[in-house]
Amino acid sequence: MATKVPQTIRAALILARSPIVVPDLTKFESQYIKYKYELEKRLMWTFPAYYYFKKGTMSEYKFQIAQKKPISKQPGVWYPQGIPDIRHGRERSTKQEVIIPKDENPANDTSISRPVVKNSIITKADESNDTTSLERQLRKTLYLLVKIKPNDEWKFPSFEVNSDYALHEVAESGLRDIGGSKINTWTVSRKPVKVLKDKNDESLEFFIKSRILTGEFVPKMKDIEFKWLTRDEIKDFVKKDYYDNTEFLLDK
Repeated sequence: MATKVPQTIRAALILARSPIVVPDLTKFESQYIKYKYELEKRLMWTFPAYYYFKKGTMSEYKFQIAQKKPISKQPGVWYPQGIPDIRHGRERSTKQEVIIPKDENPANDTSISRPVVKNSIITKADESNDTTSLERQLRKTLYLLVKIKPNDEWKFPSFEVNSDYALHEVAESGLRDIGGSKINTWTVSRKPVKVLKDKNDESLEFFIKSRILTGEFVPKMKDIEFKWLTRDEIKDFVKKDYYDNTEFLLDK
């Protein structure tokens, strides 16, 4: 008995932009990091002031003056929390608190005491909700979705296979046919990670995973719309069956 050949074979590309910054820490991770940091401070040896401040200089003098001096052992005194164990000006039974002196003139304050101001991870694209920008949702993975008119359906880029080229080659070349050559990608694997069978015409759609390294997606035709969306955002644009069959392939 002859095997029925599907009418169409397509190669779809799950193109992802990896997170730019590390994700938010969970409550447990934050507590663990704090515990580890405090433990290291408790077990560390005395702060090596000699490494940062040259002996006999005004900088060393200011540093020493700024430090809180520990209580030394005195004869005939009872210490309810234990007899002081001082080495190199530090009470070793507790963690060491190092105070960095500040310059009296703020304009000349170039010491390490100057606070570090972090750049915000909320970008202009986040503020304007520009879903066509790669400079958004920096903590999460973004995926490229396209909508090609007259079809009013958002999907991963998908291309018909009508040549002798491999599936991943069809998907990557198809991406550049619709999105230009200013995009540098890396195919994660030449093997498909998923295949969908259309219930109507029994066509097969094979999904290939890829990562964008540099560049951007620039539509070469006016009838192409595109968005860079997170996994949670995708479900609001694609059909439920489509999302249910591909959601497990997507990272947060």
